[in-house]
Amino acid sequence: MPLMKLACTALERVPIVRSRIIDNLMSKFNQDLVFCRAPEDNVLTRGVYERQVEKVDPLLNWMEAEFGYKPVVYTSFFGGTQVEGLTKAVENALKKADDCELAAIDALTAAAHSLTIAIGIVRGRLDIEEAIELIRLEEDLQVDEWGLVEGGHDVDIADLKVQISSATVFLGLSRRT
Repeated sequence: MPLMKLACTALERVPIVRSRIIDNLMSKFNQDLVFCRAPEDNVLTRGVYERQVEKVDPLLNWMEAEFGYKPVVYTSFFGGTQVEGLTKAVENALKKADDCELAAIDALTAAAHSLTIAIGIVRGRLDIEEAIELIRLEEDLQVDEWGLVEGGHDVDIADLKVQISSATVFLGLSRRT
């Protein structure tokens, strides 16, 4: 989302629909990208599982330290259920966010398919490159195995970089005094 659009969203939309934005973000929290884990006992997904443990677990450990509850991981695409304490803590963090932060979190979550990654960026736990690596973890493993589809994967990567970078830069600019 370009910077000007984010600024307009923060100034004009967020104050009016703040509670709907938070409700929408929380409605997808249980299906967060980083909570879905490949099965470790499957030959086809073993490499994916090991990479998720290596790359995602540090973020989940940070989430536990930040909010006081360990996130639950699961192997279903349909999601699982996070403990109520974690859900409430994340929701409270969203309620405390200022309008610019909430606009950035909303944009980052949409691009990342992960509220956890968005919060990690906002709170300084993840930088742009780390976030993109986590978002693309499984797809990049497929690209490594089968190759890059020009006009497909490369366009998706460029779009993701624009979305994550612009929301992150907007967040940084909104915090300057």
